[in-house]
Amino acid sequence: MKKYIRYLPATGLLLAAVIIAGCLLSATFVIREPIKFTMQNDFYFQQVNLTDNATWKEHGDQIDFIDAVGMVLYITSGESGNVTFNAYVDKYSGPSSSPASVPTTATKVINDLQVPPGKTKITYKKSLTIITGLDRLKALVKAGQFDFYATSSSGFGSSFRVDSGEVIVTFSAHD
Repeated sequence: MKKYIRYLPATGLLLAAVIIAGCLLSATFVIREPIKFTMQNDFYFQQVNLTDNATWKEHGDQIDFIDAVGMVLYITSGESGNVTFNAYVDKYSGPSSSPASVPTTATKVINDLQVPPGKTKITYKKSLTIITGLDRLKALVKAGQFDFYATSSSGFGSSFRVDSGEVIVTFSAHD
């Protein structure tokens, strides 16, 4: 037993050095990107650009893994019953894009969410349980820019609207 105890300080120092070196070589970052939706032809369209974010500018080319992608949405419904809400993402279509509908190449990331009358907040935690198509969403996020679309079973506008939101991305990157 005494034989092993004398190696304990050296083992502890070695373990501490490995942990510190690991922390210096990689880290986890969080980006919160506001979404200001614009209504176009009975649906919402927003281009999300993470590349303008300071954290992205510093670490975007060093991303090892997209850990999580979630969102916060604030929705107001003046309808008398539940409204079915869907959201989609697709590759970035460019700065002058003005789509007339959700493209067939888009991936559904929120599928038939029932929004009750009144004000609703989809929290980050809730979004993590309802987001689908996560592999495609993470791939688009890793590219730094993507298009976001939303539709509902009720017409958008005065009776149903997405007031605001944000995309929240957690990623691991190396130095």
